[in-house]
Amino acid sequence: MRPHVALIATLLVSAARPCATQTRAQVDSVDSLRRCELERRASESDDRFAIRCAEHFIAEQGYTASPPTVDTNSVVPEGIEWSSSKAEWLALRRGTLASHAAGVCVRTDDGRYTVVFHGPDGGGARGVTLDATFGSLRVEHQNFRFEVVQKRQYGCRPVLLNKTH
Repeated sequence: MRPHVALIATLLVSAARPCATQTRAQVDSVDSLRRCELERRASESDDRFAIRCAEHFIAEQGYTASPPTVDTNSVVPEGIEWSSSKAEWLALRRGTLASHAAGVCVRTDDGRYTVVFHGPDGGGARGVTLDATFGSLRVEHQNFRFEVVQKRQYGCRPVLLNKTH
């Protein structure tokens, strides 16, 4: 009877852990810290809400020149942080992205968004991805080819700065 107890315990422990075959997007989609916490406005379009969510996320996560969240428990790792200190992550992120989106891309196959931000000096671009339900927010740490936005390719378009949002 002991082998059965061990087998059941092993199965229970395995079920409690994330499956090794889950994608990062699947894990991110259930992470409450990667969900947009803003309230959607009644007449707000999907892409405008995605933009507001991404702008709020990068500000809270310390990527803009604005002060980040004071609760370091709300800071999420992006996979490139090599330090164990969240305060150090925030210091290294600080001021690396402009606070307002420069472009947005919407995938037609699954409705995922990439909201594109320039660096603080206007050079370079990086994307913040989120799913069709405005979760799975993640900063992509590779250069985004901004000419795709300028040429309106692959579901991308420039975003005009709207100071009222």
